[in-house]
Amino acid sequence: MEYPYWKMNLAMLWISQLIILAGFQAMGPFVPLYMGKELGITSEDQLAVYVAAFHFCGTLAYCIFNPVWGRLSDKYGAKLMLLRGTFVTAFIFPLMGYVKSAEMFIFLRFLSAACAGTTAISNMMLVRTTPNERQGFALGLLATAIWGGSMLGNVLCGMVIHYMGYRTSFWICGLMYFLAGFAVLFTRDSSVKYVPPAPTEKKKWSWAVILPPLSKQIWIVLGLFIVIGFIRYFEIPYIAMKVRNIVGVETAEYWTGIVSAFVCLGAVISGAGVGYLADRYSAKKLIIPIFVFSIAGLLMQGFAENLWCFGIGRVMSYLAAGGLPSVIQKNLASITPKEKRGTAFGLASTFNGIGILIATCLSSLTIVLTGCNGVFYTTAVLFLLAMPLCIFCMSGTSADEVSETK
Repeated sequence: MEYPYWKMNLAMLWISQLIILAGFQAMGPFVPLYMGKELGITSEDQLAVYVAAFHFCGTLAYCIFNPVWGRLSDKYGAKLMLLRGTFVTAFIFPLMGYVKSAEMFIFLRFLSAACAGTTAISNMMLVRTTPNERQGFALGLLATAIWGGSMLGNVLCGMVIHYMGYRTSFWICGLMYFLAGFAVLFTRDSSVKYVPPAPTEKKKWSWAVILPPLSKQIWIVLGLFIVIGFIRYFEIPYIAMKVRNIVGVETAEYWTGIVSAFVCLGAVISGAGVGYLADRYSAKKLIIPIFVFSIAGLLMQGFAENLWCFGIGRVMSYLAAGGLPSVIQKNLASITPKEKRGTAFGLASTFNGIGILIATCLSSLTIVLTGCNGVFYTTAVLFLLAMPLCIFCMSGTSADEVSETK
């Protein structure tokens, strides 16, 4: 089978994802500051609840609608779904700059997340239109656009907000999504004809109807993705609040963007570096240093009273924890048969989302009870508690046990 357009598709999808992530990150880290300045939420406890609700509703919308858009892309093509996601979202983002209440702001976030879901569909389209022997290269290159776009968005929007205000930043977000959709117009998708499944004989209900036939070891490792999503996302929504407490309200947006950009750079280095080490060392050997450095970085962020200490601690934690998913994914791949890896990795994404949803609920309660610094100390404790659990769960999981899933 020939793939004459895969290089053009890779280039256009890379540009599209770079712009999309820049547009999204141009808003993400600054949500607490926007709610405080523009929507009048001055109480730290109340702000923590609204920020948690904002991130919870966005993640919930992704979890609900991503499978829907994925199924429709199988039926009508990935390109059409990408155009829908980029152009519709481009009109929703500017509306966020005109809301008068936190509730409406959260609703628009849910709506934008429900209409988006472009990253998963971009990966699907890339795999569909790229030769098998180049798919790893293509997907890896597309991942660089995600982190690169995050860095670009953090720096760009921090400066835009500082000098031009929030409303302008939301218009820029919408413009970026529109430009991303324009890049998608130059892609070519392989035609997909939807064939409904053949009717099957009705069987007696059992858990096997819902749960795919995977080994116990695979389910254990999949469960770790809930833990990883929970501990890695726990303090993320409140970075801007900590920066505001350190530098003050006037320059909080600017410095939040700078710190977030360096964090993304650390995550890029960590993902590549730890991924390289994961091919050469067992997961159990990498878990301990990853967790130790993550805990040290989180403690630095908690007691930081200046931006240098906070920034170094933040980058340190992501230099370590940024590669943690790669280690778990490598372990999952080693114990999963090739014909079941798609199912396993799809479940891993879902379980990670469940962990994030739980984190958004409990982290807001932590802010209320312990204050902004307390959420970083709590995250450090969670990492400490999760370390032996991760080591135990990955003990005995090896490629030799794959046979029982066949």
